Amino acid sequence: MVVAVSNKDRLTGAVSIRAACHRSMRKNEKPHSLRIELRDSDPVILTSNQCSCVAGTAMCNHTVALLFETAHYSELNVQVVPPVHTCTETEQQWHKPRTAGVKPGPINKTVITRPRLNRLTEGGVRSTLYKGLVGDPLDISLLLIGDMYKDFSIREKPLAATMGISDEKTLVETAFGLAQRGSVLSYQQPVLPTKSVKMHQDPPPYPPLPIGEYRLAPTDCVHVCTEEEHFHLKSLNVTLDMAYKIEAATREQAADQEWHQLRRPRITSSRFREVCFVRGMSSAESLAERIIKGTRQTAEMRRGADMEYEVAREYCRMKNVNYTPCGLVIHPDAPWLGASPDGLIFDPFAQPPFGLVEIKCPNVKNYVDCKYLQMKDGTLALRESHSYYWQVQGQLLITGLQWCDFVICAQEDMLVQRIQVDPEVKAVIRERVDQFYFKVYMQKYLSVSKRSY
Repeated sequence: MVVAVSNKDRLTGAVSIRAACHRSMRKNEKPHSLRIELRDSDPVILTSNQCSCVAGTAMCNHTVALLFETAHYSELNVQVVPPVHTCTETEQQWHKPRTAGVKPGPINKTVITRPRLNRLTEGGVRSTLYKGLVGDPLDISLLLIGDMYKDFSIREKPLAATMGISDEKTLVETAFGLAQRGSVLSYQQPVLPTKSVKMHQDPPPYPPLPIGEYRLAPTDCVHVCTEEEHFHLKSLNVTLDMAYKIEAATREQAADQEWHQLRRPRITSSRFREVCFVRGMSSAESLAERIIKGTRQTAEMRRGADMEYEVAREYCRMKNVNYTPCGLVIHPDAPWLGASPDGLIFDPFAQPPFGLVEIKCPNVKNYVDCKYLQMKDGTLALRESHSYYWQVQGQLLITGLQWCDFVICAQEDMLVQRIQVDPEVKAVIRERVDQFYFKVYMQKYLSVSKRSY
């Protein structure tokens, strides 16, 4: 943004500020022209503003940006507007992102990959760092590292012998357990901040998902498997302990590579309604191909992922509940199905106290603009014919919980609806999704997997 400031008018005390605001998207087009007028008073008063953009006759974002910049100059006591340097007068900028889309993160979460059209998040070079030690940390006093290498020169000593390790130093928590303060692990692998929200202190522990004593009936689908299909089904089998570990390891959901790999051979709850109401073999095969191909992340999906944690915090404050993220849930009795709720909820005033939460962030001004809501008993509620309702019921089917809070966060307001388990919808989901999986999806998945090798 280029700024020019006039001298203060001695009679009125007004200062006129002109600026050219460069566009962030259409970079080759002419920048917007802005003009604001400020009155020298305490506090400073904006008397007029004008911008060449569509919203320039009112208060646009370009004008707000100009006000922020003038306030910044005022805070720094800058007497004149800093000159605009040419590209040869400043350091190169090509390595600096223009937007806030690229954010810093742990190096072991970085993936180096080649761009490829229609690619999901598979492939690439990634960290294989893992904890190779099981149990409590070693007793430092027994290592005697300093004594063992005392006759070595500083260049010949290993790194561990040059760090002053002793049993006198305190231990701190790291991502890999306890380590000595000042060690490499203590600052390169700190404990990652939790995304849980705790409104109630000392709550009972969250139940692992799926619920341990919750069982699913055997499938009613009659299908004679080929040898290939038989081995494929065996590869999907999980024990209850494996299901717990999968859920805990995939709580980053879309940001986690393992989450994508585990979902691909399964039908997940977001697709349950499509599967239940598909008609005809050709339509069913087309749907199976779309599920296997995956869904490219849209702007609305990205917005929801970016806002999810902040929305969860606001929801917890509104409803006075505790929240913790949830990963991919697989039930051992039906390992070809999966569900990824947005979180697990503890509500001490509910019975039972534990439930799920599913968060949607539509890009609308008010939640009344959402087409999937309807009036029911005088209040807005999710349409039972919508895919979101079937998604929630599918999550309850697989996890074994009894209720789910459906949260809609619009730009200006929020709606929370507690959806109870619907046995009729659960029965339809189990019957029709099993039929689709064994009759259509499994064969299509195996054929696509063969072509990819």
